[in-house]
Amino acid sequence: MNKMNIKNLLIALVTTLGLSVPTVQADSPLYSIDSSNASEYADMLSPGQMAMFSAYPDTYRMDVYDSSGECVIPADITAISQSNGTMINDNEGFEVANAGQVPFPDPSHPQHYVWNFRMNASMVSAVYRIATSANVQADGSIILGQQETNVTFPRNPNAVSQYADKNIYAMFMQKNLGPPRSAGLVTLVHDFIDSYVQPRKAWQYNPATRRVRRAPDITYDTVLAAGGGIVVVDQYGGFNGAQDKYDWSYEGSKQMLVPMGNDALADNAIETTHTVNHLNPDYVRYEARTVDIVHAQLKPGQRHIYESRTMYFIDDDFTQLALQDMYDGAGNLMRHYLGTTIRGVGGTGADQCAYQGEYTFDFATRTYTGNNMLGSAFSPVSTVYNGEEKPASFYTPDGLRRYAR
Repeated sequence: MNKMNIKNLLIALVTTLGLSVPTVQADSPLYSIDSSNASEYADMLSPGQMAMFSAYPDTYRMDVYDSSGECVIPADITAISQSNGTMINDNEGFEVANAGQVPFPDPSHPQHYVWNFRMNASMVSAVYRIATSANVQADGSIILGQQETNVTFPRNPNAVSQYADKNIYAMFMQKNLGPPRSAGLVTLVHDFIDSYVQPRKAWQYNPATRRVRRAPDITYDTVLAAGGGIVVVDQYGGFNGAQDKYDWSYEGSKQMLVPMGNDALADNAIETTHTVNHLNPDYVRYEARTVDIVHAQLKPGQRHIYESRTMYFIDDDFTQLALQDMYDGAGNLMRHYLGTTIRGVGGTGADQCAYQGEYTFDFATRTYTGNNMLGSAFSPVSTVYNGEEKPASFYTPDGLRRYAR
C-alpha cells in the first residue's frame, strides 16, 4: 500500500470515529524558504527571520503564498481620518480635529507610524474576548493560560459611553483564568493618549491577599505575567504605552515576507500548530507585502531591556505590526516577534484585519510564547467587537474588586 493510500485510509478512519481532520492552507504556496535558500531572499527578510533559519536549520521553513487581499479601514473611520493631527508634548501625545482612529493618514514622521498602530485597536468601540497564551519550552512542552479581557475605547465614534476626559485611550480589564499559579490575578488599566500629561494608571487584584493595590510598574520592560518570562509589558500587542524612552527613525519601505491570512493557525489544535522551538511551518502563511520600517534606539540615560527594536508595519492599512526584532545592550539580537493576522473577526468587516496571535521567540532560551491567540482552537467563546460597552464604574478599583470576586 503506497503512502497516499495509507493517508486516505487514516483520514477515513478519523472521520468514522468522529474526530476532526486538521486543515492546513486552502491554496498551495508559490515557493518555500528554508535554511538552504534563505540567503537568496535575505532582502525580503528581517534579521530576526534570518536568525530563525540559523537557529533551527533543520526544521524552520517559510511557505510564501499569493496575496489574500488588502486590509481595509472601516468606512466610518476613513471618513473622519482625512488629515494629519499634530504631535505635542515631545511627541507623547497628539491633537486631531476629530476622533479619527488613524491620526496620521499621511505619515511623515517615524512616530506617526507608531501612533497609527497604537490607535488601530480603537477602530472598534469595545472588545470582549477570552484568548489563550502558550509558553512553549525548549523541550516542546507547552504551558497554557487563558485571559478574559474587556476593553472600551471611548474615542471611537461609535462608542456609547463617552468620557469627559478626551485624553483617555482605553479602559482595560483582564482576568487570568490559568494556569493555576496565576489564576485569579486581575489587572485594571487606564491608558491615556498623551502619557506626558497623564501616565498610565493601573491596579491589580491579588487572589492570595484578596486586596486591590496600585500597580505603577505595569509599564515599559516589566515582565508580563502571561509572557513566559520573555515578553515585557510595552511589547504586549506589539507595542503599547509611552514612547519617551526611545529616539525614533524611519528606515524606509520595501517588500518583505510577512504573516497574513493565518486562519489555519487559528483553527487547528495547539498541540499541532505549536511545535518545538517555533510554530509548525505547515500552518503559517506568508505573503509579500510592502512594509514601513521604523527603528527605535534607547535614548542616552534611559534604561530598558531592549536597547533597540526595529518594527515592520504593513503599509496598506497603517495598522498591523507584522514583525519586530529586539536587541540587547550589547547590540545582539535578543528576540523576534511575529504578528499573525486573520480577517472578519468578531463582527468586523470581511476585509478588516485583526491579530490572530502574537508570538515572541527568544534565541537564548530557545523558547517562545504566543499571546492574544484567537480562533476556534484557542477560545471557548467568539471574540466580540463593537459589542456591549461596560459602564465607567466597571473600570474602577471598586469595579475591579467586584469583578475579581
